[in-house]
Amino acid sequence: MIKDFTSIKKNISKETNSILKTKKTKVFDSLDDVLKTYKEEYKYSPLLRKVSKKFDILRVDSFKEKKKNIDKKILNQYKNQYSIITINGLFQKNESKIPNGISVNTFDKLNNTDKKFFHKFFNNQDDSKSDIFTSINTINYKESLLIKIDKNYSKKDHVNILNFIISNSGESINHIRKLIVSNQNSKSVFIEEFISLDSIENFSTSVTEIIQEENSEIEYLNIQNDKNNFHFNSINISQKQNSISNCFTFSYSGALVRNNLNVKLKEKNCYSNMYGFYALREKSHVDNHTTVDHIDENSISNEHYKGIMDNNSNGVFNGKIFVRRKAQKTNAFQSNNNILLSDEAKINTKPQLEIWADDVKCSHGCTVGQLDKEAIFYLQSRGISKEKAISMLLGAFSEEIIEKIENQFIKEKIKKITYKKLEYFTS
Repeated sequence: MIKDFTSIKKNISKETNSILKTKKTKVFDSLDDVLKTYKEEYKYSPLLRKVSKKFDILRVDSFKEKKKNIDKKILNQYKNQYSIITINGLFQKNESKIPNGISVNTFDKLNNTDKKFFHKFFNNQDDSKSDIFTSINTINYKESLLIKIDKNYSKKDHVNILNFIISNSGESINHIRKLIVSNQNSKSVFIEEFISLDSIENFSTSVTEIIQEENSEIEYLNIQNDKNNFHFNSINISQKQNSISNCFTFSYSGALVRNNLNVKLKEKNCYSNMYGFYALREKSHVDNHTTVDHIDENSISNEHYKGIMDNNSNGVFNGKIFVRRKAQKTNAFQSNNNILLSDEAKINTKPQLEIWADDVKCSHGCTVGQLDKEAIFYLQSRGISKEKAISMLLGAFSEEIIEKIENQFIKEKIKKITYKKLEYFTS
């Protein structure tokens, strides 16, 4: 565990912008209090203890951009697609391809007007007051991106956010930071991936703040498929009136992964969908923590996470729904379903509701079980092998989440990755 934070105080002194320096100082001053919440919030996921043994997580990586380039074979997979590319948290403008109607800049490249805009939102919606890893990210990030989506923007094409991780001097510690502002009447789709270019274990944090103005719609997908990655990911969404958010988290591998998804429905008539699917083998550990806060009336949240665990893998789901007194006529639904394929696999699931309003419809629940032996036997009796029968049942289990994806290209991509992963569960 971390006992001394003084080493990261030096990083604050290097900050040249007075407003950012003040924000970082406030986060630093509250680190001891934030750390007190760690024991309960990470009850089943000892991320801090494990990464502290392997990495000096308070150190800022001295990675130099010119040391290594991304293999063109990897980039060719995203040829003719819009992409925002970072290497170890640093924006690669020349490698990126940004559509008209979306602007992407690092803070130091912003004009004075956009800097004021950035200060208005940055660090105001994240969970740095309650999570130690977001706090560390806020102090240690090297660059923060401002991604602005213009009013009335609407394109069918998605935008990839590709975060490449390159090891340096035997280990890699990276802090990725983004502020996304979805302006009025805009509609956009992002798919984010974290890709290690080395086989060396690494530790990364990613914190994203998403601001949705009135009548905006955003679909945001995360893919986690790196067995050597100790990873913390925090997505924080603030929605204004008549906005829609659709968030997906797909976890297929990871040494130890923690996902925080926090959604605030701040005004009337907001709609939020939160979906997740995890398929874990060997010693992978994935922890999904979600919070949806209904602040005003007539809003809907729908949350569904499903998981498959085999071998010695571990899954954690903790979902919280808050319905404030003002949030009358709220509809909030939450569900978590899990399949365990071995006696050694584990799942800890804890759905929670806290309701202060009386005119609401809310429900939550979880299930944990094994594959239906009768269903397997039925398929075998129709001439289907046992391995194929298991694959079919697991595929059907995952389809309920995948089918929620609106973008057809991404849906097919996720389906291909998922079915390829499920093949290993029958071997």
